[in-house]
Amino acid sequence: MHGQLGAPLCLGVLGLHSSQSVFQLADEFIENVVTSACKLAKLRGSTMLDIRDIQLILERQYNIRIPGYATDEIRTVRKIQPAPGYLQKMNAVQAAKVMGGKTDI
Repeated sequence: MHGQLGAPLCLGVLGLHSSQSVFQLADEFIENVVTSACKLAKLRGSTMLDIRDIQLILERQYNIRIPGYATDEIRTVRKIQPAPGYLQKMNAVQAAKVMGGKTDI
């Protein structure tokens, strides 16, 4: 937003150097998000950047969710599959709990 003479409104609060730093940080953030979203669109074989690409980058890399846009179709829930060795150890622990810590080994 701009004030009376076209200067950004935050200049009165932050000062010239600080506001330039904030604007530079915002520009870099947008550049990073768009670059990552373009890479994602290219990976899925599209030549067009879609809102879903940007949403996915914001959610996964920055933990930012934009209200008003449904992301249910792009959100994936992964069920962790433990290794067989881990399951054997956990079963042995459970068996030891049931037996009161005594084993035949």
